[in-house]
Amino acid sequence: MDSPRKILKKNWGYEDFRPGQKEIIDDLCAEHDVFALLPTGGGKSICYQVPGILKKGLTIVISPLISLMQDQVNQLIKNGLQAAALYSGMSYREIDITLDNARFGKYNFLYLSPERLETQIFIQRFKAMEVSQIIIDEAHCISQWGHDFRPSYTRIAALRTLKPSVPFAAFTATANEKTQSDIIDQLELKNVKLHKASFHRPNIAYRVFHSNNKKVRVLELCSSLQNSSGIVYCQTRRSVREINSMLSSEGISCAMYHGGMNNTERSATMKLWMQGQTKVIIATNAFGMGIDKADVRYVIHYEMSDSIEGYFQEVGRGGRDQAKAIGFALYNSKDENKLKENITTKFPKKSEIAELYSNLFQHFKIAYGDGKDQVVEMNIQNFASNYKTAPLLTYHGLKILELNGDLAMSESVFHPSKIKIIVGITELYNFEIQYPAFKKLSNYLIRKLPGVFDRYKRIDIDEISKTLKLSKTHIEKQLEQLNKFGLCDFIKASKEPTITFLRARAQNDTFLLHPSVYGLRKKNYQAQIDSVIQFLNEENCRSQKLLSYFGEEAEKCGKCDRCITEQSKDKEDAELFLKLMDKPTTISILMNQTGFSEASVMNNLDYLQEEEKIEFQGPWITAK
Repeated sequence: MDSPRKILKKNWGYEDFRPGQKEIIDDLCAEHDVFALLPTGGGKSICYQVPGILKKGLTIVISPLISLMQDQVNQLIKNGLQAAALYSGMSYREIDITLDNARFGKYNFLYLSPERLETQIFIQRFKAMEVSQIIIDEAHCISQWGHDFRPSYTRIAALRTLKPSVPFAAFTATANEKTQSDIIDQLELKNVKLHKASFHRPNIAYRVFHSNNKKVRVLELCSSLQNSSGIVYCQTRRSVREINSMLSSEGISCAMYHGGMNNTERSATMKLWMQGQTKVIIATNAFGMGIDKADVRYVIHYEMSDSIEGYFQEVGRGGRDQAKAIGFALYNSKDENKLKENITTKFPKKSEIAELYSNLFQHFKIAYGDGKDQVVEMNIQNFASNYKTAPLLTYHGLKILELNGDLAMSESVFHPSKIKIIVGITELYNFEIQYPAFKKLSNYLIRKLPGVFDRYKRIDIDEISKTLKLSKTHIEKQLEQLNKFGLCDFIKASKEPTITFLRARAQNDTFLLHPSVYGLRKKNYQAQIDSVIQFLNEENCRSQKLLSYFGEEAEKCGKCDRCITEQSKDKEDAELFLKLMDKPTTISILMNQTGFSEASVMNNLDYLQEEEKIEFQGPWITAK
């Protein structure tokens, strides 16, 4: 049997593990339950994928994010491993075949959304599977105290009764002590092995700028750091477009990334940024999961995250190479009001949610007692327009219905065309003889899609069209005909969000919202907003404040805006810099004039900028 290090080298090309990874792997291989708190960029997937290769049987990974599941599966397949994913929006036939393959041992890894665990088809097949370990990713979702609580996660522990000897491992990047304890209790982890990495990121400086003109401040910061790789986070697509337009017009190399872009656009943007051809990404929180670029030197929050956990994850994408990085947060009184308004926006009135529930089934013509496991495409804008409701209210109402276990929603995810041949090769050849017009397409599917008789394979209609010199319309028509003849299961690409109804339609007077979904969750969300506002208005060390939230103690960092201000009060260096700025200057010139280090120069400039005594214009710095 290969050793963990050999597996690491063979599949990922790394010579050795990161700190803490090998200990987790050893515990999983020894069949222990595990709780692992690994901050963003800690390499958690390797911690369970290596044991998944070493151990006999199937590794089940429960994850709430479709895009991340798809990325993980694709990467595993590229590495020569067998993997599949089950999530909302898939056809019943596709789910059925995937579960059968898992039951007969054709996969090393099976990724699932938590909602899939409750379906009868999964429960029956699960009983017959040889399972080596069950992994719960984003485990904070199981806790009512977590920042992204999902009731479907609370039912994971039921799997223990079906396979009591299978070890469970919970992974999360963000959980305070209360959440950690709740995760362990909810999952019924036994004799659990705890692995907690520190949240302390000594290479990151946290700085909050109170500014009434945040766009100007973003421009100043990106101009002064334009040779470095950075991220600007916004809360809305509109803000992303506005900041991108402003920075582009000033000659700054930047690009947009948000959930409204198609998969091709996002992939192209990501590639250019990863290669360093684009310096700055302006993004919503759709940009983040699975991102691992080592040399990000700064992260700017143009609009603040609505939780400390979310903020910490996002700012933690800077400085992965352990070199210095800065997390800037821009903030004013309007932002505080917006954060508080989020509570009303994200929690529509109960009566509005009940009305949405009724309208939803009416819209798709589903009768009382029907609809369970039905999958439909959902255009939120059109739906909201038809029922004269605000699109945002509709969206958040759907999210609450999802948390309530009524439906599962796949949003902003491109579902590519897929196909599986469901007859034997002899029957397919006989069909070709009878219908020779299909021969070119049939031969392509057999030659270019190895494994298409065993599992669903992605297909690119454009690529097939170019290769066979046939129109896209012609290819799609033939694929649909093969489907009708019962030779294959062809699933056409879709970029519309989908809804899977997890329960049959209830009578209007029997529809109920679980207290943990609405009342308790709303209360917790209020607490999250309060924590963010407290952090932004903190008068002492920012790093200390963050670490205390996660139950850690630390010395003052000496480089956040509060520490810098405190240090600058006791010395006259800042005034010296102002005197040297009677004409435009640069950081390099100031270093030569004063003999100060780059860090000392930057600290003083940060202080002067905070006091709004200087401004940046590209590389040039001038006194106001």
